[in-house]
Amino acid sequence: MKNLVTGASGFIGSFIAEELVKRGEHVRALVRKTSDTQFLKSIGVELFYGNLDDSASVRKAMKGMDKVFHSAAMVGDWVLRKDAQKTNVGGTRKMLESAIAENIKRFVFVSSLAVLGMRDHKKTPSDAPRIKTGDIYADTKIDSEELVVEYGKTRNLPFTVIRPGFVFGPRDKKVVPKMVEFLSKGKYIFVGSGKNKVNMIYVENLAKAVVDASYSDKTIGQIYNITNESGMTMMDVVNMVADTWGYKKPTKHLPKNVAYFICSILEFFAKAVHAKEAPLLNKTRLKFLSLNLDFDISKIKADLGYSPKIDMAEGMKRTKAWMDKNAK
Repeated sequence: MKNLVTGASGFIGSFIAEELVKRGEHVRALVRKTSDTQFLKSIGVELFYGNLDDSASVRKAMKGMDKVFHSAAMVGDWVLRKDAQKTNVGGTRKMLESAIAENIKRFVFVSSLAVLGMRDHKKTPSDAPRIKTGDIYADTKIDSEELVVEYGKTRNLPFTVIRPGFVFGPRDKKVVPKMVEFLSKGKYIFVGSGKNKVNMIYVENLAKAVVDASYSDKTIGQIYNITNESGMTMMDVVNMVADTWGYKKPTKHLPKNVAYFICSILEFFAKAVHAKEAPLLNKTRLKFLSLNLDFDISKIKADLGYSPKIDMAEGMKRTKAWMDKNAK
């Protein structure tokens, strides 16, 4: 089978591409000329230069392909809504139009658990309603997901949607590395009690499930939540990171209301001076740190036989090994 992967020069997409290569499949990656493609070249991925904003390049990239894995998206705590809308929603529409035109056999869309609402969750199932809460990334993922479903229903596109939580592992430069940075300086502070559940997933578990889904007829037209199903709290995760890296476990806590007040002030001034980057403490990051993010993944377990092969502890060890090897 021939596969097109978007976002392949990024974190999640690179693992999807690698998983496909391991299975002996041909992989083509739609990448920008400015993308770091060293790893993709090293594993024999075919590079196609273009971008999601250009319908012509998307169509050309898809020619001759059997399956599409769409993981590219504009992610960040401080992106403009119009930019995210253009790339995430507009780009997805272009991908879908090309998939119909090129008679793609399977379209797998990597979405996010954030589409279920940036709020507290307790075993929220995949068929729960999508909820817009004003978060730019989450809202554009909702719009993108709805487009995928629409094309499936009205244009008979055989799609599958996979919704991961916060993904960690080798090549990640955001989630765990940021925790490690604060722990190394003794500056990590829990927001609230730290007993809120987390929805993390190790990247190789995610990539395997995404590729597995593309082989199964049972997953056509379906949407799945996916996590490592660890049952761990934020405190458990932070303490595991501290133990893995050999740092002291944090003990300080900041009340949620105080944290949100500080966050509001920081964001107000950052916007006033047109800051290019989000404040260290911002609402998006604060939600990850403080919300109870507990999701039901029974559907993907039943339909795909999903079980996280690599547990949280082993995932952290592999993440540390990669970070140590690639430390500057």
